[in-house]
Amino acid sequence: MIASLIRSRKRSKRIVAYAVFLFGFLAIWCSFSLALVFLSDFYFGEKPIQSQKSSKQIGRSNFHVVVGHYNGNLPEEKKRNLTSDELNANLYSPHDDWGEGGTGVSHLTPEQQKRADSTFAVNQFNLLVSDGISVRRSLPEIRKPSCRNITYPEDLPTTSVIIVYHNEAYSTLLRTVWSVIDRSPKHLLKEIILVDDFSDREFLRYPKLDESIKPIPTDIKIIRSKERVGLIRARMMGAQEAQGDVLTFLDSHCECTKGWLEPLLTRIKLNRKAVPCPVIDIINDNTFQYQKGIEMFRGGFNWNLQFRWYGMPSSMAKQHLLDPTGPIESPTMAGGLFSIDRNYFEELGEYDPGMDIWGGENLEMSFRIWQCGGRVEILPCSHVGHVFRKSSPHDFPGKSSGKVLNANLLRVAEVWMDEWKYYFYKIAPQAYRMRPSIDVSERVELRKTLNCKSFKWYLQNVFKDHFLPTPLDKFGRISNSKYCAAYRPGDTGPKNHRLLGAPCTMGLDLWQLWLYTGDHRLRTDEHLCLTVVQLLHTSSDWKIQLKECAGFDTEYWDFKPNIGRFKNRKTGLCLASPDIFDPSKDEFNPPILDKCRNSDEKQKWTITEMPWLPEHI
Repeated sequence: MIASLIRSRKRSKRIVAYAVFLFGFLAIWCSFSLALVFLSDFYFGEKPIQSQKSSKQIGRSNFHVVVGHYNGNLPEEKKRNLTSDELNANLYSPHDDWGEGGTGVSHLTPEQQKRADSTFAVNQFNLLVSDGISVRRSLPEIRKPSCRNITYPEDLPTTSVIIVYHNEAYSTLLRTVWSVIDRSPKHLLKEIILVDDFSDREFLRYPKLDESIKPIPTDIKIIRSKERVGLIRARMMGAQEAQGDVLTFLDSHCECTKGWLEPLLTRIKLNRKAVPCPVIDIINDNTFQYQKGIEMFRGGFNWNLQFRWYGMPSSMAKQHLLDPTGPIESPTMAGGLFSIDRNYFEELGEYDPGMDIWGGENLEMSFRIWQCGGRVEILPCSHVGHVFRKSSPHDFPGKSSGKVLNANLLRVAEVWMDEWKYYFYKIAPQAYRMRPSIDVSERVELRKTLNCKSFKWYLQNVFKDHFLPTPLDKFGRISNSKYCAAYRPGDTGPKNHRLLGAPCTMGLDLWQLWLYTGDHRLRTDEHLCLTVVQLLHTSSDWKIQLKECAGFDTEYWDFKPNIGRFKNRKTGLCLASPDIFDPSKDEFNPPILDKCRNSDEKQKWTITEMPWLPEHI
């Protein structure tokens, strides 16, 4: 009886102990969850409005779109079903509730949808929806709470806002203008300068546009070019007429949010050589829904010198958490939206006048600013929306777009990239072939006059997580006896390449080029690293993936040339070719992870280096 009672009491104590343990675990878990929620809100601020469903969404994983600058002439194939009256019609007629609070418009009648589809190609966005939204629509509060509590100096410099357009839609152009006026302190807005790059739409020509903006209680100047000059030269025309202390450049399909201007001007007041950019929010090209952009991104570029958004390195992200309202150093800027001290803009050499139309000017200016003593920054407390389009209506009148872009990028490489220009020429031989016909001597002289630093300095101090080769790196193909490690573009953009195997090619195949870096990472174009992910948190199974480089321990591989083995530091497993091959296909299964074995032929790899320095061009 007594023994039974003792056993019963022991069972009760165990039950109580289990209950206490369970309660404690739940309490800790809840506290942890609440902390995560708090930190998430603190760091990211209010959550963006949820996107309406559409055929293609722009999300975090593929937020790589280069900010488009302005509309070009509509290509002939897109004009076929559009009459002159349709192209020149200004059908702005706002509905009371459309788009208010930054909401999107997705529920159209069949007749409205038909009209929207028929005119979409004019500007490569939903013109019917844009014309139905007020040019003074309300927007949500985008800034995080910590930004809203900042008090800015009263004696900030004034700004001239310069907006270049060519055949822009009336509604998006006026919405840009009104958002500047309604959300900028009056004493800081010196003027708005509209530069018309030879538009042929009647509603943009004199006197129609002039009459429509005449009642606006702000100093607005319209400068009209007598011929197509392109974005670069049109912006220079606007800058030459500006009277403000600061030049602020905006694209012609933007919407400024509350508090967008003060952070930009404050940074320039503190450092006249700082060139701040707002966080670029997304305006959906179909619904015109306003969605908060990602504050953790900064500008970079790929091997082809195309602008890209990349995430911060993990060390930089941790540092930013200490001051989430502070400026974010950005190696490059998108180029469509930024502010710069007017005198500094002139001292720095304005835009390169040898560049044509648009393309590459943002990289050229970014390199010049950094290498010549300035700074490019993104300010988390400044937000401006931009209409992101899935394709561009731009053209290059009378010229090949490829030739214009290659010529512009060649100028960037020749003047600013030192020996790394040869790497660009290896990737883009079509640009190299244009080299004898392009004179950059004046810009080279400007670089000497400004006493600018080297491109090596830029890579070591600004774009530290770059993926260009250095003397400590091995650049080339990675192969074994059966195939080459390769990758292909994914369905959702350049940051989502698919890892695979492929027959080794003899020529220049970008999809088979790798960089084995001095810090033991396997990198590719588009800031991607060969890394490993755990299939289940408690599992010992690992899978190889291509993911954006972040400096995690899963990205590091030790390579022993004498046995040709890549060993992952995190898992202790080795890179191996798969068992199954189909020689009839041009793609094979991707490499796998396997237990390391010195005698395993599937784990023996060779790095065949591809020379890129001058003697091999």
